[in-house]
Amino acid sequence: MTAFLWNLMLALLWAAMLGNVTSENLLTGFVIGFVLLALIDTQHGPSRYGTQAWNVVRLVARVGWDVLVANVRVAYEIATPKLLTRPAIYRYDMEARTDAEITLLTLIVTFAPGTLALEVSEDRKAIYVHVMFATTREAFCQELRERVEIPLLRALR
Repeated sequence: MTAFLWNLMLALLWAAMLGNVTSENLLTGFVIGFVLLALIDTQHGPSRYGTQAWNVVRLVARVGWDVLVANVRVAYEIATPKLLTRPAIYRYDMEARTDAEITLLTLIVTFAPGTLALEVSEDRKAIYVHVMFATTREAFCQELRERVEIPLLRALR
């Protein structure tokens, strides 16, 4: 049984033990189950479940922050008379290989205002991205790799 299913089972047991199955009791049971499962010694290292869950939380927080910053930047561009945009299309060579990894990477890129994933190459090793505020290709690729792709791959693998 996967750790997530164990966590759900522990949450249900916690709520049943308290005698009242409410959303608060289920959430509390889930948090307690998560802590217990994260602390279980898996061959003298951190549990994969705890590490992976932490990586997902970090990815969601980073993407949320990036979307907030991009929204402010685009809103400023719209509200001011002087145009600072320098649009460009860049080819980004991905480390992502599975359908899920490629799909989530392109969705995250498209989700942030000012960027748009245009196409995945036929060999599935690169995506073409339209950016509203262009820097150099190298700077863009490095930022995308460090801020999005590496955290995404850590969360999925």
